[in-house]
Amino acid sequence: MAATIIAAVDGSAAALQAARLLAGYRGDPQRLALIALNVQPRPLTLWPGPAIDARKVDDALLAQGSRELEPACKLLAEAGLVPQTGVRLGVPAVWIAEEAARRSAALIVIGTRGHGPVGGFALGSVALRVAHRAQTPTLLVQADSRLPQNLGRSLRVLVPLDGSSHAARAVGFLLAAREWLGEIRVDLAHVRSAPGLWDTLPADERRLLEEWGSTEAEQATRDARALLYVAGVPHDLEEAAGDAPGHIVRLAGVSGSELIVMGTRGLGAVHHALIGSVALKVALASPVPVVLVP
Repeated sequence: MAATIIAAVDGSAAALQAARLLAGYRGDPQRLALIALNVQPRPLTLWPGPAIDARKVDDALLAQGSRELEPACKLLAEAGLVPQTGVRLGVPAVWIAEEAARRSAALIVIGTRGHGPVGGFALGSVALRVAHRAQTPTLLVQADSRLPQNLGRSLRVLVPLDGSSHAARAVGFLLAAREWLGEIRVDLAHVRSAPGLWDTLPADERRLLEEWGSTEAEQATRDARALLYVAGVPHDLEEAAGDAPGHIVRLAGVSGSELIVMGTRGLGAVHHALIGSVALKVALASPVPVVLVP
């Protein structure tokens, strides 16, 4: 059965880069069922009023949505991937999340913006609102994201784990998606808190802390490693101590990962509660696309 993928398109540079990611798919096109969706927010403050014809405004918005879909759909068609298309009127994050749920989509692909620590979020990024609302894994692509080169055939993925069940769901997503992602190689990453005043500790105490940290990493990734082992997926374990978002982004570069896949805490529409989350910070700072798994 083909994997249904919702490509949310809004005419931005980031959305076009997300379309390029899909257009670069090297697997069997029959494995994907693409839906290119554009959602136009209604300017609610403009009506009702006697001087405005709401139907004409809706028609204009639908026409605008169709125009915004054209560049992405052209890219996909040239790659042999012809998506279904749709333009909706309403709140974009709500429509995208609900459409993904209605179609039992395997993935939402959407462009986002901003490398600052909270840049895209502070600007009301639709992509981040979708990621926090949807019960579907959401792939975030920035306008300058480095794209996978052989998606559909082979893929190297970084999966940060902290020992929690929500983090482990990222591995479950990857295993379920192997049929259309292609052969995967996984780098598991565990970042522990760095003890204060590290340099002032005696050498034997530092050694004990390092040994404890390795044990913590093995315990935090044990279940994920077992799943990957049983599935026959090659994997490595990377460890670090200190700032988790910074180390995750660094490890992705060191390992040559083409994608970061992270579990979120599933706070749903209460997206402001995630403002300081590791997943959010990684999504905004990563040079490669990031999948957030609810």
